[in-house]
Amino acid sequence: MRGLALVFAGLVSVATYGAVADGPAFVFPQIARFGGIVRTPEAAEPPRRGAKIVFDIVADSKHDELNKGLESVARYLNLNAEAGHKPADVKLALVLHGSATKAALGDTAYAKHTAATKNPNLELIHELKACGVEVFVCGQSLARNKFAAADVAGDVAVAVSAMTVNANKQFDGYAYISIH
Repeated sequence: MRGLALVFAGLVSVATYGAVADGPAFVFPQIARFGGIVRTPEAAEPPRRGAKIVFDIVADSKHDELNKGLESVARYLNLNAEAGHKPADVKLALVLHGSATKAALGDTAYAKHTAATKNPNLELIHELKACGVEVFVCGQSLARNKFAAADVAGDVAVAVSAMTVNANKQFDGYAYISIH
């Protein structure tokens, strides 16, 4: 009998594990298709209205994949929407530099510098801008990566440097989040 109980417990464990393996149900309350979140209504520390955040993005991505830093910004907007906030209830900025610089390029330049035919990040950048997110690319990183300022997509502003964006935004009361 005990052996049968152990086998049954093992089957329950496998069944439970299988249910978890199917994964959570992601929702996209603000940015469709990007930055999916799971509903956690009883969780501590929900997002607050009035937050000001600068996302410092240096995360690289494969040429045909979305940059995970941009996806994180979309996730933050989706978390806020789930909490009942509008995009205007927060002030967000992001700066791309280092290995993330290429995410700021227009399709033609992106295709010239990678094996992709188009930049997979531009749709999300456009969505983020539509929600009021300030989007910058580091002018110093452009030069170091041999990208011309003219190659930058229209939704992205060229900043003097990522350092100046980060310092200026923090002087303005923005919290700093680094995404590597």
